[in-house]
Amino acid sequence: MDAQGSLPAFLTVDELAGVLRCQPEKVYRLAARGELPSYKVEGRRLFAEADVVRWLESRHVGADANGRR
Repeated sequence: MDAQGSLPAFLTVDELAGVLRCQPEKVYRLAARGELPSYKVEGRRLFAEADVVRWLESRHVGADANGRR
């Protein structure tokens, strides 16, 4: 939970697959291997938006913040 006590926003497998432009099966595999942080609630995978943003940022390639490669 954030500092104000509200719950984080979650994405479903299908929603995250749409964001990542991949098949839902790929999202399931990444989560099952522990590469993509997720929650498992009653057999359903959920992804906190903040975790997804951090995960994506950790995989960013190319120029750094100063425009260098």
